[in-house]
Amino acid sequence: HPMASAQSFASGMTRKVAFLAALQRDVAFDNPHMFEMLCGLEEALQKRGYAVMLRSTDTTAVSALAEEVIARRECDALAIHASVLSRPLAALLSRTRFPHVVLGQPGFACQISWIDINNVYCGVLASEHLASLGRRRVAFLGGGEHDLISVHRLEGVRQGLREADLPLEERYIWLGESTRDEGARMAGQLLGLRPLPDAIICANNVLALGCVAAVQRRGLRIPHDVAIMTFDDHPFSALCDPPLSVVDIDVREMGVQAGKFLLSAIKKPNLQSQTHTATPNLIVRASTVEGQG
Repeated sequence: HPMASAQSFASGMTRKVAFLAALQRDVAFDNPHMFEMLCGLEEALQKRGYAVMLRSTDTTAVSALAEEVIARRECDALAIHASVLSRPLAALLSRTRFPHVVLGQPGFACQISWIDINNVYCGVLASEHLASLGRRRVAFLGGGEHDLISVHRLEGVRQGLREADLPLEERYIWLGESTRDEGARMAGQLLGLRPLPDAIICANNVLALGCVAAVQRRGLRIPHDVAIMTFDDHPFSALCDPPLSVVDIDVREMGVQAGKFLLSAIKKPNLQSQTHTATPNLIVRASTVEGQG
């Protein structure tokens, strides 16, 4: 077998990609999709003889870490999880033109390369499903304004309901922290309104768990009285009682596409892409249609 270090020295290439992400305690529980993205990234890179180097950081330290990695030539490209992206890092990447891709759409305008799921379209699919079932009073539980994924999903829900000639009343929109307790609290407030919503779309699985608990505490039947659906086929969605209908996204495929882009960017450092990828898929379960698995 050829010696990798000797090959790297001869070619001036490390054949490594650094993946920058927040790796705090319980991250696998809080953000399981990140590891699916990582697996897809590694799958695409490994086929071309590249290895993934995992580096833990946060928004306050990521720019300095990236600058060091680039200066020391520790890798040939950077893959950056959107949760750690900062404006200083975006400025560094724009200035150096170092091959990179951000996994997730940045929360601010910039010229760097990124790839993401079309969360607006995910919201459209969710609202279309409920409208097709005859639900007419749809509510939305989501994260705060800083939660870009939730913001985009809400935008899609509005769009889908508008196309179905249905309103999304402001009083039926509740935004807060993405925790189970907050989901239960917001759902409890929502269920105090008259008339009751006949469907609730939750921006993520954690909010949905709290929402289901609040609905059941009120003695309401799911989906007979209130249909509930969410996004991402997270383990919670299938284990919930009743199992939750979801708009699922293939985040592993998103990682594969990110890896393929990086391989091209290594050859052409000026290559740039800002795009959505991976088509969402509707999975119907008993939280919206009785008798479904």
